Order: sequence, then structure tokens, then C-alpha cells
Amino acid sequence: MGSALPLARRTVFLLALSVWLCAAGFAQQPDAPAQELQQLAREAESSSAGYAKLAAFAARHADHVWGARAALVLALRDYAKGRYRPARSWFQRAERDPLLREYALHWGALAARASGAREPALAQLTLLRLEYPESVLSESVVQALTETALELGKARRALEELEAYGKVENNPPFLLLRARALEKAGQPEAAVAHYVTLYYRFPLSAEAKTASQRLRALQARLGKKFPAVSFAHQVARAEALYAAERWRDAQRAYAGILYRLGGEEFERGQLRIAQCRVRLGAGPGALAKLDLQAAELDAERLFGLAQAHRSRDQESAMLDAVEQVVARYPRSRWAEEALFLAGNYSWAKLDRARAVDYYRRVHSQYPAGRNALVAHWRDTWLAYLERKPEAAAQLEEHLRRFPRTPYAENALYWLGRSAEYASNLPRARGFYARLVERFPQSYFALRARERQGALGTGPVENAQVVWLIPPAPAAPAFPERIPEAAQERRQRAGVLRLVGLDSYAEQELRAAYAVSGAPQLLIEAAQVALDAGRYAAAVATARSVFQRLEAREFDQAPEPLWRATYPLAYEAAVEKHAARRQLDPMLLLGLIRQESLFHRDAVSRAGALGLMQVMPRTGRYLARREKLSYARSRLLQPDYNIQLGTLYFQDLLKKFGSLEATLAAYNAGDSRVVAWQAERQFAEPAEFVESIPFTETREYVQVVLRNAAIYRRLYGGNR
Repeated sequence: MGSALPLARRTVFLLALSVWLCAAGFAQQPDAPAQELQQLAREAESSSAGYAKLAAFAARHADHVWGARAALVLALRDYAKGRYRPARSWFQRAERDPLLREYALHWGALAARASGAREPALAQLTLLRLEYPESVLSESVVQALTETALELGKARRALEELEAYGKVENNPPFLLLRARALEKAGQPEAAVAHYVTLYYRFPLSAEAKTASQRLRALQARLGKKFPAVSFAHQVARAEALYAAERWRDAQRAYAGILYRLGGEEFERGQLRIAQCRVRLGAGPGALAKLDLQAAELDAERLFGLAQAHRSRDQESAMLDAVEQVVARYPRSRWAEEALFLAGNYSWAKLDRARAVDYYRRVHSQYPAGRNALVAHWRDTWLAYLERKPEAAAQLEEHLRRFPRTPYAENALYWLGRSAEYASNLPRARGFYARLVERFPQSYFALRARERQGALGTGPVENAQVVWLIPPAPAAPAFPERIPEAAQERRQRAGVLRLVGLDSYAEQELRAAYAVSGAPQLLIEAAQVALDAGRYAAAVATARSVFQRLEAREFDQAPEPLWRATYPLAYEAAVEKHAARRQLDPMLLLGLIRQESLFHRDAVSRAGALGLMQVMPRTGRYLARREKLSYARSRLLQPDYNIQLGTLYFQDLLKKFGSLEATLAAYNAGDSRVVAWQAERQFAEPAEFVESIPFTETREYVQVVLRNAAIYRRLYGGNR
């Protein structure tokens, strides 16, 4: 493919966005000075010559708003390099722009503070709060104002500002500021209360460490006057650490309060300490030897014991613990969890029959339990996989019993296949039609369209069960023009983009959306993030416009929304290496989107790196084959990562043949896929996908193939 193709696609995207925004009354064409300023702002960022050109532009337009905007860019360049005196001068000139005045005041105050001029900084921040109380910068302004007041010894002024702002109680940085202000204002007991809130209510925050240090200092200073920390606070902190899987910290926290616990709470503390020890590497004996009287805690202990045995592949001991919890505490939620654990263990081992025995106990004994839906689906799927006569009836039962099941699209497809096997083609067409209509972009809709093509046209019979599936969420309304309440913010966002302040432009557009409800503003905010290479933020913003965008046909949502949700990123490298490996570039984009959301510095919990999440050991081997020098850090370079990742993908594709198996191997490892394929002779690739025992891998395969289909629809490509 030619190198012009990515540029052509991007041009089409931007043209589509421009046309759509113009039609909605959103887009504005920049005039000549604006275009010149935009170009000079980019140059000023990278060279002193560019800075000089921009300064000359500011001088030529000294009496115009464009001169003030150029001054803002120049001020920010000086501020970033620590040249605070010239920065302050430029910021003062930038204040003449009514649209960006609040930004000039804000950064001007920060420059003054950084240069040691704290009194002028405080005065300017105070003015900013008075003039712009609804600014998107408000939180940053309040923080800077409070910190500056504390630096000047004006603790009461800091407290007044925090009180006026109000959004403190659930904001750890502001809680810390208030505690510091109270301490400096001579109210140590009140400061302790805030430090306690930080340390015990927000133990995972960065401010908790500072709070801990100040609490120790104040305890030494106040002695007997130090307020007692409530017991509830201490227990809540320990439980929060446990829930966050900070096992060592949680163990210490519970050990520190265990002597004060009594009754059931004492037993809970014992259990948590034992659970943490097991997670940190101790054997199951830490749980086995506990003697707990509280029924629910003992049920949790037995479930934890089963988990510990499972992690060591001690099957007999695991199943014994499972049956103990079910026998002793049949009504406990831990009994349900234990049965589901045993089912999952056997399912992963491909012992489907025994797994379904456990799953059946789950959905029959605990029909309202949180695992009943999945357990019922796996029971149902095995019935289909083994071609049992009752399979179609079970599939329909699943839809009746769980109308909001996440397996609705799966069930519709397999009902269609069941109808085909029964030679009931009208009924099969009905299931496929409903699937394509309700879940048009899903993996199973892709397969259903293939079956529709194979069956051809003919009579259609609609089963009643298909109408039990709820419709897609309602689409938001797109007003023809931007509401007046959002006009100024949207204009400000446009100017911020022009001078390269994209992140602030995004904030303004989100704030404009908050006061207007016009979803076009979120789409434009997503485009701002895309232009800045912040793909994850762009996708997240675009997704907030529609719930489950993929549950809609393409014409039910604006094309720019689809393109922001499925961005074309690193296209040159993708095109180049896809062509070299004879791979579909749209498939690679779908894979990268799922692997890293185009975050070039992505690092997984397992240690995989970069866009295609290449493991360092694999990367070293692949680099040697490509005759490339290797360094772990190079895996974070997009072109290098894609070069190695596509080679690995090509190897897997040659080994497994089908895309489904290749993707499964890319996610879970090729040895697992060999074992999964050897389980039985699958009638079609979709059967293999549905049978993948790892939920993450099964969903991964479906999502990547769905992504690839959407990319082809948006950007072309037929492979």
C-alpha cells in the first residue's frame, strides 16, 4: 500500500468532522492571523528562532487580540524554562484577551509565586476567583491560592478559601491543605481530625503518607490531648487495604488492632491476617488451622482454603474444602462461590462434564446468586456443543431467565445454528435477523451475516423469545446548533487549540457539554485528544456520548463519533509492517486497540510492553531473528514494537491457520491453544471461540475481530 493512504484516510476523517461540525453550527474557519499564529506557536515550541518570530508577530499585533494570544504562548515558553520575569511581562500583555484572560491571570500568578513574589500572586489568584468562579481552572486556582496563603503565613485566609470552595471532604489534596492550614492556625486538634480522615478513609491516596507523618508528630506534641482515633476508622482502613489487595499493609493494619477487637470482629481480623499470609506465600495451613465460630466468617475461611488449594493445583484438597462449605453453610454466599470455583477449575481443565455438574448446582441452588447467569450459560453451551436434543430449548430458556444476559448475541447465533441443523431455515433466518439488528457490530453478528449469505433469501419465522431481549439504550439528541450557554466555552476551546493548549481545550469542551448537554461538544473534545495523540482519552470521551455504541448500526451515530472511538493511529507503521508480513492492517489496528489502546508506553501487569504488548523475552528472540539490536526500552518505540509484534503474529498465524486460534494464542499462549483445539473437532471457528475456557481470551478474540470489521468499514480494506 502506498504511503499516501494513511494521509488520505486522515484527510477524509478531518473533512468529515469539519463538514459535520459546520452543519451543526460548531466549526469556525481560522482567519489569516490565526493560521499564522498557529504555525508560529508550533515553531516557538521547538526553537529560539521560532520564539523570535512569534515575538515579532506579537509586536505587529500589539493592539489586537492576536497579539495577546501570541503573548500567552511566549509567556508559557518562558515559564516552562524558568524565565519567570519575562514570563510575567508576557502574561500581563496576554490579560488583554477577554477570552483567555483567566488563563493569563492563572499562569501569571504561578509565575509570580515561582519568582518569590507571593503577595502579588495571592492578590492575582484572589482576583481570578472573584472574576471567574466557574472557571475550569477553579480547582487548580484554589489549590495554588491556598498554598500561597500558607507560604505567607496566612492560614486563616487559606481556611476561608477552602471553606468558600466547599469541595474538600472527598478530595485528599484539599483535605491535606485544610489540615496544614488548621495546624498553622493553631488548631492542632482540628488538624488531627483531618489527618485522621486522610489516613484512615483514603489510605490508598498519595497524601496518606504525609498524614501519617504529621499524626506521629502531633501525637508527640499533644500527648494526652491527642484525640483518640475511632475504632471504626482503624477497621475501615485495614479493610480498605485488604480490598485493594495490599496484602502486607493490610496484614500489618489488622495485626495492629487485633488486640482491641472482640467477638466476631476479632475473628474477622484473624481471618484477614491469615488470608493475607496466604496471598503472600504462606501455605493453606494458615487458614486450615483457624477455628472460627461465626458461621459466615468460617464459610469465607473454607472458601479461601479452597482458593489456596486451587492456586497450588491441589485438586482433591480444593474439592474437599468446597464440599465442606456447602455442607456446613448451604445458604451462605460463600457456598455458591465455592461451587462456582470448582466449576471454573474443571472448565479450565477441559473437564466439561464435571464442570457442568458444579455449574448446575450453582444455578439451581442459587438462582438469584451472582454466578447463576454464567453457570447457566456454560451448562447450556455444553448441551449445544455435545448436540444434545434439549440444547435449543436450553438456549431459549437462558434468554427467558436472563433477558439482560451478556450472552444474548451468542444465544441468538447458536439458536440460528440449531435451527439450521434441524432444517428449519425460516426460524434460523429469524434468529440471525434479530441478532444482526440488535447487536450489529458484534462478533456473532459477523458470523450471522455469513450464515444469512449462505442461506439466501426466503421465509422468516420469528420466535417469541427474541423479543425478550431489551432494546439498545436510547440515543442522545443532537441539537442543530450549539446552545447559547456553551458558546463562550466552545470559542475558548477553539483558541486554546489554536495555541497548542489541547488539554485545556478538552476541559472547556467538557464544561460546555455539562451546561448544554450537546453531545457534539464531546465528539469535538475527543478529536482534540486524538490530535494530541491521547488516544485512550479520546476513546473514553467518545464512549461517554453513547452507551454501547457497537449495539448500533453505523448510520445511527455520527461518523466522527465512530472514528474517534476507533482511531486511526500509527497508521504508517501499521501499513508498512502489515504489508511486509502480508497481514490485514485493519486487523492489526483492531488488535492494538484492544492490547494497549494505542498507548505507546503501555506496560501490562505481566510485563508486556508497548503498542502490541510484546514480552521482553519474546522481543529479544524476535529482534535477533530480524537482526535488530535489542533493548527492553526499544519495545516502547512504536515502529520497533509493531515490527516485532507483527512478526510474532505472523508466526502464530502460520502455526494455527485461523484468525480465531491465532488471536487466542496471542493472548493466552500457543501451548494453551494447542490443548484447547485438541479437546474435540469443532464444527466451525465460532465453536472454538465459544469454548475457550478463559473469559479474558474468549472475549479478546471476539473484540479484536469486531474491531477489525469496524476499522474496515470506517477506513476501507477487504482482507
